[in-house]
Amino acid sequence: MGLMDVSPREICVIPRGIRFAVAVDVPENRGYICEVFSGNFQLPELGPIGSNGLANPRDFKAPVAWYEDFEGDFKVINKYLGELFEYENRRSCFDAVAWHGNYYPYKYNLDDYCVMNTVSFDHPDPSIFTVLT
Repeated sequence: MGLMDVSPREICVIPRGIRFAVAVDVPENRGYICEVFSGNFQLPELGPIGSNGLANPRDFKAPVAWYEDFEGDFKVINKYLGELFEYENRRSCFDAVAWHGNYYPYKYNLDDYCVMNTVSFDHPDPSIFTVLT
């Protein structure tokens, strides 16, 4: 679907069933993977906060269409029902020229997050730090 450069302090969400590859340009880079077993990630209900807090939909970035058109030896690893399966392919699985729809990977810069907090007394609910549920 496209290339996404995910920098430190950004999260990347790849929906179930989408093939992807990860290229790490600096050996000391690291990441964390979380798998959701039922449903998809979504923005939390804002309730009384209104439209100016937490994560705004406009700040989520989708990839721009991109493809690979070459042959070679590709090993594709799929996970299905908790098991890993692999096969080899002669063409890249990223050779689709374009995509259409609303099921795609996206990224979000955590610096764009607006925490709603109180400093008067007590501690607010930890959900004030929820980007996606």
